[in-house]
Amino acid sequence: MNGTAVEKYLSDLATELRKRGVFATRFMEETRGHLADAVEAGQRRGLAPEAAAEEAIQLYGDARTVAKKFAAEKYRTLHWALLIAAIMIGLAIAWVDSRPHWDDSGITAGSLLLSAGVLGLIGPRRPWLWALAIGMWIPLYLIARQMASHTVTLGSASNLVILVFPMAGAYAGMAVRRMIAAVA
Repeated sequence: MNGTAVEKYLSDLATELRKRGVFATRFMEETRGHLADAVEAGQRRGLAPEAAAEEAIQLYGDARTVAKKFAAEKYRTLHWALLIAAIMIGLAIAWVDSRPHWDDSGITAGSLLLSAGVLGLIGPRRPWLWALAIGMWIPLYLIARQMASHTVTLGSASNLVILVFPMAGAYAGMAVRRMIAAVA
């Protein structure tokens, strides 16, 4: 197997995967094996080692495209699970915040920030979605309560300021994940 071209391709593929927050050593080992098999098959057909390596890489696909497809497939199930978790966490925080004797906005804001941060760390591809799924319930509850009491005003939109906390948390989690990926 021509080490130079294949090793460069594998390095490029690993970089593209890390950009997407994917650490897939098993996938990389399988890719190395598939490329080695393809290079050997090309050489058996009479290709020079360099030409066999180039053909194998071309058949396998562009590193960016392969990484994008792999990341999308790998994270599909995870993203659905994270979305369900985000909705449940957001509903739980909103339920506690709506209790008549609950009067601790700091804990509510911290809960929104921290929970969205954790989800942003786990699923860095969609921080905005985790933030909205966690944070939308309190503003919706406040607006519904104002509508029920017929006190909805233009200032009611200021309830959306609450979304700053989960947005900050989710994007901070995403940033931490990307820093970890850059170092690895």
